[in-house]
Amino acid sequence: MSLIALCSRRLLTLQISAASDAAALLWRTPQTNAIVFRQRVSTEQPRFALITQDYLQDAPLFTDLRAGSPETLLIVCLETSSVMTKPLWKLLDNLEFDVLCTVPELTDCLVTLKAGRFFQSALLQTAATYSINEPFPGWHSLSPAERRVLRGVSSGQTGPQIADTECLSQKTVNNHKLNISQKLGISGGPGSLTRWVMAHRETLLLLLAD
Repeated sequence: MSLIALCSRRLLTLQISAASDAAALLWRTPQTNAIVFRQRVSTEQPRFALITQDYLQDAPLFTDLRAGSPETLLIVCLETSSVMTKPLWKLLDNLEFDVLCTVPELTDCLVTLKAGRFFQSALLQTAATYSINEPFPGWHSLSPAERRVLRGVSSGQTGPQIADTECLSQKTVNNHKLNISQKLGISGGPGSLTRWVMAHRETLLLLLAD
């Protein structure tokens, strides 16, 4: 498995490289140019693409990465010195990414993701101050892509229909469904997400309306 990173600072670059090596991932020196980074991710289709907080204001970057490499997991990595304010949570809430972590968590994050499990950062516990009106526990941790998949499920679409509508592979749709279940704390085996959606369908359709 491979990782490509976008980072503008030398010390952080060394920390990312060390974490990638500890997780036994194939990696190259992180990019500093967002345009080159876009091109590399689109061309190489890595398993992971990591973006540091210096690029959070570049929303089109995240959208382009999702469109150009839908199978790649997008990781946002923040420094522990970051102050998790409501504006920052709001910014993150509107970006196309899959996983959030801090630099000290990065090795554990990569090892967990490589094993096919979802990584839950300690930062998500602090989201409660931002998610005062959260309709369901974990709702604000859902990415825009995951919400679109959830909207499809709520509308009665099958996996292949969602894949066709969102221009995704069936594997990516299934990965999004798994992440949705993990983030919202839905358990119960096969069909549990569908059962949960049916139980909350009216609320979900209102929340996920365009």
